[in-house]
This record gives sequence, C-alpha cells and structure tokens, in this order.
Amino acid sequence: MNNILVCLLGGTIGSHIEGKNIKLGSTVNDKFWNKAGAGFNLRKISPLTYSSEDATVADYKAAFRAIITEVEKDRPDGVLILHGTDTAAYFAQLAVRVLSFLDIPVVITGSKLPPDDPKTDAIKNIKFSLALLGAGALSSAGRKTFGIVFCESFMEESTFVPAWLATDADCNGDHRKFGIKGPEAFLDRKSAMAFLGREEDPRILTVPNVPGYPYDLIDPTKFDMILIEAYHSGTQNSKTLPEFVRKATEAKVRCYLAPSKNNKNSYESENELTKAGIIKMTDIPLEGAWAQLQLF
Repeated sequence: MNNILVCLLGGTIGSHIEGKNIKLGSTVNDKFWNKAGAGFNLRKISPLTYSSEDATVADYKAAFRAIITEVEKDRPDGVLILHGTDTAAYFAQLAVRVLSFLDIPVVITGSKLPPDDPKTDAIKNIKFSLALLGAGALSSAGRKTFGIVFCESFMEESTFVPAWLATDADCNGDHRKFGIKGPEAFLDRKSAMAFLGREEDPRILTVPNVPGYPYDLIDPTKFDMILIEAYHSGTQNSKTLPEFVRKATEAKVRCYLAPSKNNKNSYESENELTKAGIIKMTDIPLEGAWAQLQLF
C-alpha cells in the first residue's frame, strides 16, 4: 500500500454546496475518501485555503514550504495536491520548478464540480491521480511523474498533462505541445529554498492577448517586469504596444513576449516589437513564462 501525502489547498474540489452557492473549503468527508482513496494510505495536510482565482505567489510559496517540510520529515511515496482549476496551470508551472528537487511523484488535481454534486468529477480525478502516483512510485519515476490531472471537456475523461506543458486551457480539455527544456528549468534545493525565503517578489504586469488592449493608458514604470501574451502567430498589438515597449525599455523595465515562435520568418508586427526591445520567450506557454519570471 502506497503512502501518499495529500495537500488540500481549497478550490472547487474542497468546496461544498449550500443552497445555490458553492462555499470555499479545503476538506472533504471520510465517505468521499473511502471511495476515492481506497487502497492507499493517505496523510492529509491543509496548510492554507485560498480561492484559486484570487491566488497569489505568497499563497503558492506557503504551500510549497509546507510540502517540502512534510516530505523531508516523513518521505511519502508521492504527493497529491488538491487545487482550484482557475489557476492550476500557473501553480503547476511554478511547482514543477520549485519542488522537482524532491525527486518524488507529484500530481495536482481539482474538479469542475464540488464533491457533493452528483455529477462531480472529483472522485475519478483523484482515483486517476492516485493510480499515477502509485505507478510512479513502483517504477521509481521520481519527478518524471509531475503534472496535472483534469477532466477534459471532449470525452469527459480524466487526463494527465505534464506540469511543464500546463496551460490555462488544460482545465477545459485542450493543451499545447511545448514546454520548458534544459537544466535551467529546474531548481536545485539551494535555489528553491532561496526563492521560498525571498521576502519580496517582482511586480510583474501580465497582459493577456486581448484585442485592443489599452497599452497607452498604462505606466510601465510601476512594474519590475512586463509579460505580454502573444497570439498563436507569435505577435501582438502593433498600434500601441511597440511604443509601450519602447517606453518600458528606456526605463529599464524588461518586457517579455510569450509564447513566441522560433520561426525563420516573422511578421512585421513581431519585428517592430523586437526593435522596440521586447524579449521573446520561445516555445513556452504564458503560464510557464510567468513562473520562470517569478524565479528571476
């Protein structure tokens, strides 16, 4: 029987229904766990509870510190993290970088519906997650088993996506085919603990690829870094963005573009952004780029 550390952080999977409202929580009852966790020895911790859409880097760091403490104190066969789906991709992209030095299978999952909803996907997501953790422990996979389990929208089946490929769309049943590469993608223990002990985090303005975004109304000097999401073509707004990037670059505020393409040919608008000083982050989803910038 595998020993699994379960870290409950809130989100829909830890919530319950009251009338027509879904109330945030972090725990589910024994009846649920008897069904979802059969065959596993589960040790549960709940270091903090937060709403996924309101999550902060400080919340993530507190969760990581608690997991590191528990794993190093009493090393389990794997770690199951219950998290809200809204920002699960951001959490996973940062988690795989910070927790990989533990070299232990980690699976993050959530649910679209609360556990007490008759149509909930919580049970099958947890069952599948535990099966992956068990297989990872049996094969000594270590950090190679590190990702998100979610119920994809097309077949309504639980699906696993490696954490370094996680994008926001994963929770809706889609994912992109690129991710981090190379040794710089993972922290050693010293670097991970330095990040977790850092008192101030960078002020990063993250801008989604929304048509007509009013860049001309934003003061870039109020931020340490700016991350701009590119369209699938690898470019972005060509009317107000180049001037915004130039203003930021002159003020020594670095501007990044992700996911950028590493193509032989580029659009004129992409070239204008490069001339303005934008830094392209190639073959990495927005969530991954965001996590990488947190570590700078």
